Amino acid sequence: MLIANKKLISIVIFICAFFNYVAYSQSISDYTYIPTDEIFFNPERGFYAYSQDPITASFITSIKTQNISVIQQNYIIPQFRNKSLSSDFLSSIEKDLDTARRGGVKLILRFFYTDFQDGEDAALDTILLHISQIEPILQENYDVIVLMDAGFIGAWGEWYYSTHNLNNTEDRRTVLFALLDALPTERTVVIRTPNYKRKIFNYDLPLTAQEAFDGSKRARIGADNDCFLADKTDAGTYLWNDIEGDKNYLNQDNRFVPQHGETCSPSAYSGCANALTDLERMHWSIINKDYNLDVLNGWETGGCMDEIKRRLGYRLSLLNASIVDSVKPEGVFSMNFKLVNEGFASPFNPRLLEVILRNTLTLQTYRLVTDSDPRFWLSGDTVSVDLLGGIPADMPQGAYDVFLHLADPAPKLRDRPDYAIRLANQNVWEASTGYNSLLHQVEINAAASGENYSGEHFFEFFVADSQPPVPQTSIILDGKFDDWQNVPQLDVYPDEEFSGDAPSADLDLVDVWATNDDENIYLSYKLNADLNSAYFYHVFFDTDNNPSSGFHSDGSYSGIDYMVENDKLWQYSGTNGEWAWTNAGAIGFAQGKNDQSRVELAVPRSLLEAGGMNEHLTLFFNVDDGLSNTESDYVPNGYKTHSFVYQIAPTAIGHFTIQNIPEKLSVNSYPNPFNNQVVISVHSANQITEAAIFDIQGRKVKTIEGQELHNKRFFWDGKTDSGKECASGLYMIKVSDGRTFRATRIILLK
Repeated sequence: MLIANKKLISIVIFICAFFNYVAYSQSISDYTYIPTDEIFFNPERGFYAYSQDPITASFITSIKTQNISVIQQNYIIPQFRNKSLSSDFLSSIEKDLDTARRGGVKLILRFFYTDFQDGEDAALDTILLHISQIEPILQENYDVIVLMDAGFIGAWGEWYYSTHNLNNTEDRRTVLFALLDALPTERTVVIRTPNYKRKIFNYDLPLTAQEAFDGSKRARIGADNDCFLADKTDAGTYLWNDIEGDKNYLNQDNRFVPQHGETCSPSAYSGCANALTDLERMHWSIINKDYNLDVLNGWETGGCMDEIKRRLGYRLSLLNASIVDSVKPEGVFSMNFKLVNEGFASPFNPRLLEVILRNTLTLQTYRLVTDSDPRFWLSGDTVSVDLLGGIPADMPQGAYDVFLHLADPAPKLRDRPDYAIRLANQNVWEASTGYNSLLHQVEINAAASGENYSGEHFFEFFVADSQPPVPQTSIILDGKFDDWQNVPQLDVYPDEEFSGDAPSADLDLVDVWATNDDENIYLSYKLNADLNSAYFYHVFFDTDNNPSSGFHSDGSYSGIDYMVENDKLWQYSGTNGEWAWTNAGAIGFAQGKNDQSRVELAVPRSLLEAGGMNEHLTLFFNVDDGLSNTESDYVPNGYKTHSFVYQIAPTAIGHFTIQNIPEKLSVNSYPNPFNNQVVISVHSANQITEAAIFDIQGRKVKTIEGQELHNKRFFWDGKTDSGKECASGLYMIKVSDGRTFRATRIILLK
């Protein structure tokens, strides 16, 4: 592991020495983690999507299903060559950045005046004026800017051509420094060739670890290769008489700054062998998914595309960890973990490493912000990190799950799961929070051994708001849907719903949306045909997330507490899961004026909160044709074939006090959905008397017994008691401590 400065070295040495002492005086558990080859979504890395149109929520939704977290947003502005940027244009930039933030992605920004090789660019004074105009936007929205292309000069902003003769070192330096001054020091600008950087600074050596991330202009300039593998020089990216020298320079410099770009034409050099070699050598983080398709298709047929998808940017995989088992209030929490970076590059923007402790019963959460800097976890390195911190004197006693949180430090993004780094291991990712579970529980216990903590770094209690900002446009139930444009659709993985998969188009749900404000939960859904008044269009709510209460017929154990049937709200009033409902109050309802296949609903929060809604609200969307369990139904019984099932975290609740939750039997599972193995933790002050897993028909497939039952922690590999592999689908974990019954859902995906 490279150390940035002497201060960090002294901290690491102190922690190592203290960790050895703590390990001697306290019980420690050791873990080995299983890597995964899965290709998944991670921020600020991978293939990017190209755009020169306004960013929309639907576009973001579509690229996220491809595990894409970055959009290169190009602003082609010939209309402003000879004048200032308009207020409408500046507002459009702000809107794009805001839409990106709500959608959970980031943008690469590039501005240029022509996309023709001999097209006209702007004069230097005009460029500097435009940079000064966008500076407030860059400062305010840097959190969702991955990096900036230098742009502005010449065709495509690539600095090679210029009708105003700006393609010289002095003018390039002027534009570059103006951009760097306009951006906060946390962000970088990429330029077209390594030789440009050397000439601009009149300095031939690449960045060192001691210079990296020091806020200087040279430390904030990365590389943009817009003709990767087109020929030996990558179409002029490298000096023809010093190709190896330029590549060696980037190999060192790009350890600490981003390398991004695109392919531009197939060649004798664009195959898999050269691609993998140069992507690794130049530490590529981001590359265009849309261009050049001939080159990209060659990577598919050549068999290296999946490896490229996995390794672009960082890919951090836990190897093992040693974690303290119990700590007293005011005592020392200590742990060590090792990971390997198998990616081509390392994280290049600031990134927090936090240790999260979450009470297994109350979910009360504490975090320790560490001094470790993930930007120094370099490509190919195996990193060992030793951490310790103090437990607050008033931290409630009990069991706490332990997580690592590689959070974005920007205040608006810190608790957003889409902006947290996911580790490349099985069974560790918690998608709802962005935490990586270490599969360990630490007991906070006044009777635990160990010394009092004498340092300055204590765990701090916090309440995370992990929701994206609510769209500024209020939802008005007018059947026009213009105000839903920035509300992302919910019908994405794992539901994989699409039009035409139901026997009747009237029963075929194809799109679902959900958002909220202080007063209402807003829902909208669309069918594959116009609404049919003979059918029942249902939205079910599990407000208390308790599958043993509410409607749960036919082995579904869904725990439905409220039901919207067409335009009316009903509260469950039955017992033992039978069908019995009482009118619960008025809701808002509007059918589309120009689209008779879509509706929008407003359900008052006060009604749902009276039924126990707090942090999470589970939604089920179904359609019933009124006939008895026909295959065309989206029936709640067993959730066969076509159900939508979602969980949202409504914002602006404000009345939920986590400290007041009484102790109870609870069941946690992660990851969920899972494909290889799910970890199930049961928390109760009493001994667990029985635990089992059932399919959606209510048939027992797995019995938990013996030491696993005693330990209140077990693993399920998706097999029955007889060793037969279970099919993909919804399963229930049912647990009892002799006094209380608890059940929770898990989804097996293969």
